Amino acid sequence: MNLITLLILISSILLDLGIFMQIYAENKKFFKEPKGGNYRGNISVIIPVRGIDVNFEENVKSLLNQDIKPLEIIYVVDPDDPYRETIENILKKYNVKIVHTFYNCNMCSGKIRAQISGLLRSNGDIIVFGDSDTWYPKYWLRELTLPLSKYMATTTFSFASPARLTLKNLVRAGFWTLGIESQAIGGTFLWGGSMAFRRNFFNDHVLKSLSKEWCDDCTLTRIVKERKGKIGFIGNAIPLNVYDEHNLFKWAQRQVLTVKIYSYRGARAFIPFGLYMVILLISLILIKNFLLLLPFLLWIIKNLLRGRRLGRKAILPSLLSIIGIYFAWVVLILSWRKKEIIWRDKIYIVENK
Repeated sequence: MNLITLLILISSILLDLGIFMQIYAENKKFFKEPKGGNYRGNISVIIPVRGIDVNFEENVKSLLNQDIKPLEIIYVVDPDDPYRETIENILKKYNVKIVHTFYNCNMCSGKIRAQISGLLRSNGDIIVFGDSDTWYPKYWLRELTLPLSKYMATTTFSFASPARLTLKNLVRAGFWTLGIESQAIGGTFLWGGSMAFRRNFFNDHVLKSLSKEWCDDCTLTRIVKERKGKIGFIGNAIPLNVYDEHNLFKWAQRQVLTVKIYSYRGARAFIPFGLYMVILLISLILIKNFLLLLPFLLWIIKNLLRGRRLGRKAILPSLLSIIGIYFAWVVLILSWRKKEIIWRDKIYIVENK
């Protein structure tokens, strides 16, 4: 055994120990510490809608099936959406509230316009923002809102659930785990598909700040941190994002740039880590030593544990999380100096905070 091989084996063992420590720390921080809480009140769930997602009707049913019943479930529909009539025909079959986007802000994204429109038409003491392409387990709302007694805001990340087993969908399934990685190594920040706040959080300053931004979760994260508040990442509330991806690179680029904005340290650390994982994979192929396979197995196990409440739905994204490492690494490198993104046919300027 030469020196280089020995060093690679030692480094892989150190990585194994690091993953074990990460599993232990995440289990305590994301799955035990945020659990519980006693904050209660009338809940308004606000869901912006644009187009018809592949899982749209199941999204509605999952929100109606929550084991803690919200005061109202508000779907905010763009009056100019070409699918507006179809969307509303689906929604009218259920006990939900339909609001048309009315709030005007020239600099903000369409999603923020919809969120503020829903907020101004809501009546709840607790405001929860979600997405129309997500299936929410029945415990999601309870797990997300009760810890507001301990945090200024709560959030969780989604596991992927591809609608079809295409190459793009499978790559995206593994890529999704980068979101939780960024929470672990760069500090907790909000994700738009699951965010909960007390109503009094939304004063005029918050509305004015949102009115100038394209990124809802980024802006709300910044405001929470400016107020010295804490964000609770609720690992027990993880839902499923159901999708059928057609433009994988642009979607992934938007995600990594969002991570870079509010987890710059984590994004920067991911570049040498990704390079090391490339070296480790090449070494595994050339050396064929089982010890070099162990970090990949532990990586999969780590993600399986993250999605344990989702049962079998966590298996596919956990297995594909290995591919996600390399794909996210390539996208991050190619996008590192990029200052703008294209989202829903509009160009937005992004800056590190």
